[in-house]
This record gives sequence, C-alpha cells and structure tokens, in this order.
Amino acid sequence: MPGLPLSGTESLMVLGALVGLGGLVGLGESLRAWGLRASTTRRLVHTGVGLFVAATPVLFGRPLPVYLLAGVFTVANATARARHWWPGIHAARPGSWGTVALPVSVVAALGMTWSIAPDRLFAFQGAYLVLALADPAASWVGERSTRSGTAPLNATVPGSLTFAGVAFGLSVLVLGGGTSWGLGAVVGAATGAALVATPVEAVSARGWDNFFVPVALVLVWVPLQEGTLRIGALGGALLVGILFGGLAHGADALDLRGAAVGGLFAASLVGLGGTAWAVPGVVFFGLSSALTYVQADRHAAAAAGAPRRTEAQVLANGGVAWAALAGSAVLPSGGAVLAGGYAVFVGALAAAAADTWATEVGTRFSTAPWSLRTGRRVAAGTSGAVSVTGTVAAMLGAASVAGAAVLTNGPVTGDVRGDVVLLVGAGLLGMAADSLVGAFLQAQYRADSGEWRETPPAQGAAPVRGWAPMGNNAVNFVGTTVGGGIALAGVLLVG
Repeated sequence: MPGLPLSGTESLMVLGALVGLGGLVGLGESLRAWGLRASTTRRLVHTGVGLFVAATPVLFGRPLPVYLLAGVFTVANATARARHWWPGIHAARPGSWGTVALPVSVVAALGMTWSIAPDRLFAFQGAYLVLALADPAASWVGERSTRSGTAPLNATVPGSLTFAGVAFGLSVLVLGGGTSWGLGAVVGAATGAALVATPVEAVSARGWDNFFVPVALVLVWVPLQEGTLRIGALGGALLVGILFGGLAHGADALDLRGAAVGGLFAASLVGLGGTAWAVPGVVFFGLSSALTYVQADRHAAAAAGAPRRTEAQVLANGGVAWAALAGSAVLPSGGAVLAGGYAVFVGALAAAAADTWATEVGTRFSTAPWSLRTGRRVAAGTSGAVSVTGTVAAMLGAASVAGAAVLTNGPVTGDVRGDVVLLVGAGLLGMAADSLVGAFLQAQYRADSGEWRETPPAQGAAPVRGWAPMGNNAVNFVGTTVGGGIALAGVLLVG
C-alpha cells in the first residue's frame, strides 16, 4: 500500500485482522438470528476481541498497526451504535458505550506501555486478558444470580466476586510468566490488581468498564515494574481509599457509587502521587465538603431525599486531575513531563475549588448575582451568574489548592510566587470558563410553573435554550479542563 506508513506484510495483517474481527461480529449476528440471547452473543464477541487485543504484540512487531485498527473500530463501532446496527452486540445493552470504549482504551493502553518500552508489554497483554475473560465471567454469573432489579454499583456480589477471582488468577499467570518478580511480589501485585479492577468494573456505567479496567490494571502494574510503587504502598493506598470512601458515604457527602469512585481517586493520589499530589486533593475535597455542610445540614438534606454527590460529579470535578496524575505516573520520568502533569493536576483542582467556593459562599452570603447572559440580577445559585462575594470566594478557593501545592514543594517551576500566581490564575480562568459555558451553552429547561431549571422536568424534555448534553457536570468538566490547560500553558511558556 504505497504512501501508508505500513510495510506490505503489516498491511496484509491489518487487512486480515479487519476481516477476522468482522467475521467475529458476523458470527455473533448469525447466532443472534438463530435465537441465541443477545447477552450471550455480546459476551462471545467481547471475549474474542479482548483475546485478539492481548495477542497483538505477538502478531505485530510494533504498535502502529494496532493504533490503526483501534481507530478504525472506534469509528465503526460508534457509527454502528448510532445507527442501531449489529444487534448481536448492541441489543443486550442499547445504552452501552462498551464497543466504543474498548478500542479507545487500546489507544490509551498502548500509549502507556508498548509505545514507551517493550518491557511493559506484559501489562498491556495482561490487562486485556483480564478484560476478555473476567468481565464476561462476572456478567454470566451476575445474570444468573439476579433476574430483576438493579444493583447499586452496576454489579452483583456474586458477579464481582467472580471478577475478582478470575482477575487474580489471570494476574498471577501474567505476572509469573511475564516478569522476573518473586512469588511474593507476584501474589501481592495480583491481589492489588484484583482489588483495584473489581470496584472499577463495578462502578463503571454504560460499558465504560471496557476502558477503565485495562487502564486501571496498567496503572497498577507499570509503576510496580518501574519501582515507583511498592507492594506495601499499594496496600496502604487501597486502605486509604476504602477509609475515604466509607467516611464520605457515611457523612452523606457522596452516594455509594460516588464514594467508590472517590475512594479509588484517593487511593490513586496516595499510591501514584504521594504527598505533593495527595495534600492538594485533600484540601480541595475537605474544604469544599466543609462549605457544603455550612451551606446546609447534609444529614437533614439526605433524610429529606436530597441527592448526595454522585460519581459523575466526582469525575466532572476531579477527572482531569486524575488523568494528569495517571499520565505522570506512567510516562517516562523527567522534569518537564512531571511539571506539566502536576500543573494540569493543580490547575484543574484549583478551578473546581474556585467554582465550588463561589457557588457555596455566593449562594449563602451574596445578594442576587448578575447573569452573564443578560446582565440582569438572577436567583442565587443560577448557573452562569456572578457576584462580588462569589468571586472573592473563588479566589480563596483557588488559592487554597495552589497554596497546598506550593507548601508541599509540588514540582511546578520552582518560583514560589510565580507558581502561586500561575495556579490561582488558572483556577480563576477555569471558573470563568465554567461561568461562560453555564450562561450560554448549558441546557436550561422551563418547568410548568414557569421557573427555570437545569434538569429536564420530564424524561425526554428538550431544553428551551442551550445544548441538551451540556448539563452541570459537563460544564464543570469544561471548567477544570480549561484550568488544567492554562496551568500547563503557563509551565510550558516559563520553561
């Protein structure tokens, strides 16, 4: 194939892989047409694809053809999902993004393993062996253990125990055969991998376990391989995560799924980051939660049916920071990479803190704020509105996170005053982006009473203004992305 960055042999193998995987999908469709249940055909195709991904380092001599295949199937599966094609893999879970999440995860996993060093291949292959075999096994057991109702974490206890057992067994085989670790290290790493991957699988909604499970396993095994994470530290981090999630749920700060995701985030901060990463995270969550308690009695609110913070809110506020931590943990160590990743981490949390402080303090103590959309005064708490009190609170919120980063000698530029200005500024600009998007793009609905609201008054209701997918969590994610991006740009310019 002239003009393509693939050799003739690679091109033929890519073509063969496309035909083979297409044939696997076709087999699933045929079995579905012959009366086999959609959940069964979906598991069959899932297992076949996962095993193929695990085998790609044997089939190909470099990662480029695998990137190409992942890109092709991301587009193909997204198109098929949108057009309701291939019921053999989509009919069982019409709302699932699993067929898209899996090839996207391949791109991320390749970037953390094979593209960096061949000695990380065991992590790539092991992650997809676990996904290929443990996930369908858990699904099969879970399907038979309950025929009605919805598990609170998208999983059943028997299904999760099955996942953990299969993940542990496969991890022992992968680590025992793919590394030079001793028996104790293999068993410890396999136990840690199972304890991380199982809750990740349980809380990942709408098929996104196909992305997060392999990424989580890579984030456990690669730092262990590189020596930046020890077995004891992994165990301690998991314990911290369990304690954090339990306390947050017990205090009515997070619902069950939110507590599970928050616990995983806390474990990541301790295990992958250390003090300089954990302290800003603790400051952000601790002070933000305290402000929420000042704003209202959370126990009374929970008893009255008011929702606790969910996993979507945890990811909207902390997802960018989490991704920066993950990237810094697996990318080759270096001053520029570490400083850039840390800047994104702190900038994103500073933006989240600025927004939270502005909302909580402004709602409680400010007069009616001004809408950025109309310039008129609106009710306190309205998205896209600003006040002097809220803006001052936002500065303090961003400064709390930036100060924690500087006081713990976080690796930014080394200029204390400049770092504070950069990180606080990034947080405020992130909050400003949040406010602008909230004012002009966030979906707004009108209730029958005429009151404006940010959630649909009925299922399927169209927004009166704004874009339906741009809910409050999406707005928060935009704000933290801008905050992290501004901080990164500042570090790059200074460097």
